[in-house]
Amino acid sequence: MASKIVNVAKKAPKEFFSDSWRLLELIYSIPTITGATIQKTSFNNLYSINYTTKQSDFVRDTPRSFANFATISTASDYPNTLVSKNDPVELQNVALSCKSQNPSSILRAVLRSIESSGSKKRYVEVWRGSCLLKSLEVTSFHGDFYSDGSLSGIEWSPSERYLVYVAEPKEIEKSKPRGYAKPSEQSSTELSDKQLTGRTSVGLADQNRFRFNEDFGESYSGKRPPVLIVVDVLEESVKVVEGELAKQSGITPGQPVWVSTSSGQERIVFTGYNTKARHMGLIYTQNRPSDLFICDIEGENLSKLTDGLYSVRSPRPTPDGKTIVYFASEVYGPHAGCSKLMRVDPETSSITEIVPIIHKSTPSATDLYPARFPGIYALNLPKRPWLSRDDGTQVLFVNSIWESSDAVLAIDIQSHKVSALSNPNNSHGSLVFLSSCSDAVLFAFSTPSKTQDLIVAPISTNTDDFGVSVAVDKWVDLDLVSKDLESSKIIEEGIEWEVLEYPEKTQYLQTILTRPKKSTSYHKYFTDSGKPPLVICPHGGPHSTLTAGVTFTPSLLTLFGFTVAQINYTGSLGFGQESVDQLIGKIGDLDVEEIVYVANDLANSKKTVNKERMVYTGGSHSGFTGAHIAGRYPGLFKAIVLRNPVISIGEMFAKTDIPDWCFSEVGIRYDPNLCLDNPPETLLTPETYEKLWKASPQQYVANVQDPILLNIGSIDRRVPPEQGYQFYRLLKANGKRAECLVYQQTGHPIDSTEAMRESPLSILEFFYKYVGIEP
Repeated sequence: MASKIVNVAKKAPKEFFSDSWRLLELIYSIPTITGATIQKTSFNNLYSINYTTKQSDFVRDTPRSFANFATISTASDYPNTLVSKNDPVELQNVALSCKSQNPSSILRAVLRSIESSGSKKRYVEVWRGSCLLKSLEVTSFHGDFYSDGSLSGIEWSPSERYLVYVAEPKEIEKSKPRGYAKPSEQSSTELSDKQLTGRTSVGLADQNRFRFNEDFGESYSGKRPPVLIVVDVLEESVKVVEGELAKQSGITPGQPVWVSTSSGQERIVFTGYNTKARHMGLIYTQNRPSDLFICDIEGENLSKLTDGLYSVRSPRPTPDGKTIVYFASEVYGPHAGCSKLMRVDPETSSITEIVPIIHKSTPSATDLYPARFPGIYALNLPKRPWLSRDDGTQVLFVNSIWESSDAVLAIDIQSHKVSALSNPNNSHGSLVFLSSCSDAVLFAFSTPSKTQDLIVAPISTNTDDFGVSVAVDKWVDLDLVSKDLESSKIIEEGIEWEVLEYPEKTQYLQTILTRPKKSTSYHKYFTDSGKPPLVICPHGGPHSTLTAGVTFTPSLLTLFGFTVAQINYTGSLGFGQESVDQLIGKIGDLDVEEIVYVANDLANSKKTVNKERMVYTGGSHSGFTGAHIAGRYPGLFKAIVLRNPVISIGEMFAKTDIPDWCFSEVGIRYDPNLCLDNPPETLLTPETYEKLWKASPQQYVANVQDPILLNIGSIDRRVPPEQGYQFYRLLKANGKRAECLVYQQTGHPIDSTEAMRESPLSILEFFYKYVGIEP
């Protein structure tokens, strides 16, 4: 009996769910490398590697992290690269850890939080190798540790006497009413003068407990803005860095590191975010007003190192500990774009630009830059980014987006020469620098058909009149993480891929196209003897990029028989700042038009997919573009899944943690200081609302024909859930086919372990309802 396409909503068979669940569990439990170090041993060509991995445990509904240890040999006459490998050790209750900056030191610090008798206890541990030297309880000094990617940090001072890290300030105590008592009735030894007056004299809380002190939005809900903490390991003392820093209003510190002055004093350099007007949403942004500051361990002698003209972040001391390199980006405007690499001397306040913002790449190499170099696109520098040569040359490794790939740059900070390391397959892929020692560098590498694993490479350098260039001599795949997994074999044998370009359209549009490599039993639910169905999957942002590594949901869909198009439209990172700027004022038009172009190109020009069985999935900004397409191109896609979509920009403005996005993406300048001298640049006037409405997909709801599934995170503060709820209500009220699933206690990325299981399964089930194959 011939197979038949299901054109109306139909329940999937039981077998479909068991197969979906099995394959999802395999794919989503692939370990992700979260960090690694490589260190040379006392034996020639022998190296020790410590690496951490993270994976989802769907039985316990929790992510789990593990420490792993291995010894490798790079000797050409040694039969195997791997010499030894220890069993993984689970990392429990660890917020952050760090090793000493001294390459020969084996000191390590760990920040640990432990639930005990219904309350949380916090500890700072000092380890020397495998020996716990000291464990200090710090619960009474501050609140929770910060362990995010934008504010957190932990660093040893060069002398290894001090540790600095980031934490919430101590919570002000609640009221403890004990009845009114006249001060004269109590002994002066029982209460201080402060306690004998006002609220606290009767056990009421200090009113500062209730003062408005907003957090940093998405992923920071309920977290008090941080403070710096210094531990004197020798004296075993702990203190909050206060002094002048505490007296400066509107500076929120984070990302602390150390420098040494010419007099030998150790001082703290940190990123200080300007929060005088408000705390803007921080995660996924690179444009918040900030400067680098320096102070001593008491918080005194505070001074600003940068000029306030840029948003700065990610300070890293140079190997001599005397100067700092960091990233600088334009303030406000797009949330992400090309960054400058800068260097500052804290003693002289001299600032040097190492790599500028690149507006447009050039097809040929120059004296300082490789061919097609688009600039630097990264949130942070690596933790230990240096390769130091015997001649004193300092080479900085930078992980950056380069078109549809993750690339590694090696930058000579003296000459400013940039080298791009070729990746192992000499094409697109995801190459990430992790660690280096004197003559070897450790990376993580993956492609859409190769799961992530560790690779090591000997590095060669060459010096010419323009500086030091860096190249890889050979790649050695260590096969330590995912080689023997069933999921790795399924992906390698089941997926083929390529990166498509569109020179006839624009140089800023690319698609990572994955498709089934061979027929499997999973394909029976979506493919028959004809052309495969197509999933269009653009990125959010809009200023981000999908790169050519293993991405779980596209991999899952491909293994079920779909051709998947991950689209990097104009405005994506890694193509030059000009690409980012071209989308400003054109969201909902240029991005939508290019996404539709790719779908039609695959269906009508290349004729590689079934144009009657195309579906769409996208989140955040690609939820926004998907909602536009649903209303302006009805019938193009047979099913549309939108995660936390932007639906009405004007209504989103007042509740989102990124109100500046609502203005800047439609081409309106946002005043971060909330100055009312020019209200249209700060307030939502009728004229401004009209512009936001014209860019919003809500105006097209009446035209929607195709079924839509909304996946909503209940505590999303980036795109408030009300955006999706209202869209769903409008669709249902007007007789459209719509479903809405709400994932409790998860935010914008819908990334709780439960949601990471249920959300992809909901996508598969929804697609089966409308483009599935009935046997």
